[in-house]
Amino acid sequence: MIVYPQNWDYIYKRPTLDEIEQVMCNAVVETNCANLCLSGGVDSSLALQFMSRVYSFITCYTIASSLDHPDAYYSKLIASQYKVTHMVYIPIDKEIESSKLDGDLQGDVGVRLLFKYISKYTDKVITTDCIDELDCGYYPHQKEPSDETFRRFILDLEEKHLKPLDRNSGGVKVFLPYATEGVINTFLRIPISEKVNKDIRKSHVMAIASKYLPPEIIERRKYGFNNALENIKI
Repeated sequence: MIVYPQNWDYIYKRPTLDEIEQVMCNAVVETNCANLCLSGGVDSSLALQFMSRVYSFITCYTIASSLDHPDAYYSKLIASQYKVTHMVYIPIDKEIESSKLDGDLQGDVGVRLLFKYISKYTDKVITTDCIDELDCGYYPHQKEPSDETFRRFILDLEEKHLKPLDRNSGGVKVFLPYATEGVINTFLRIPISEKVNKDIRKSHVMAIASKYLPPEIIERRKYGFNNALENIKI
């Protein structure tokens, strides 16, 4: 008789959508942080929905090249829906140029500027990194929905996302609820074929988000954070 662990059947049991939602929500709430980096994409907008369940006062921070940039437009839309304090930072060219460092990766300047801005108002904030890797949210996942693609993005996560975030966030404490063990273990129990196909990416996150977020957020084109300072118009 197996006595430890008692719930060993979780190894092969696929989580239900309700279980996935609860794990994600719990991870966000357990940060005990009411500040959020908000791009107006599905991931950060869903995190805002989870936060709204427990916090009366939430502050969101957005960086964009202009008020016409999709991140500024859609983040304003979802922030207005949840009636939260929304800070939109549009850096000028001088700020951008003076923030560049030798060896920067694409997106480093945007991260550095955003967190410098955030540090004026708070010392802690939530970001929603990692969920695209776990639920196959990138366009290459859709183009080639294979274990190899999944592993490549997981293996790139540290060098291309987490280390740059750690390096450029300065003294601001960054909370990554979707990089926690419970969330990771939950998504690892889901087959790739159920996460992505030719019609949809990160199917579980999208299914949960569709219950709470407006169609404009669900259907918007995906841009990475490294596109925040590019001259893109809505």
